Amino acid sequence: MTYRSKITGKYMGMGRLLSGGKLQRPCIVAGERFAEIARSRSPVGRPGQDDHAGLYRASFVVDVHVKNVPFRGKPRLRTGARVMNTAPHAGIVEYGNSKTPRYSVFHTTVDVMKARAALNG
Repeated sequence: MTYRSKITGKYMGMGRLLSGGKLQRPCIVAGERFAEIARSRSPVGRPGQDDHAGLYRASFVVDVHVKNVPFRGKPRLRTGARVMNTAPHAGIVEYGNSKTPRYSVFHTTVDVMKARAALNG
């Protein structure tokens, strides 16, 4: 006969874990992995024809992000990481316009991360 273990969690302990500083490092590591994939998928441009060739690829930033997430009607601070591109033309590269095609760097990077998680998990 096999016995099944039973785990009972405490909301206060889980809340302290999610809002404490111990999760900052894993979140930053995951954000850096995301930024690395996004850099590899980002367009560079031609140095002779493009005034800011390589600027989009060099402008990925990962930082700690603390977000207010309400739980049971009370505000709770939760730690995470945020990946941004600070290039002035980042929105045009992601979504495109009449002159620039849509590259969807962030959208395709999310798909790659999901596929890698499915293979490893």
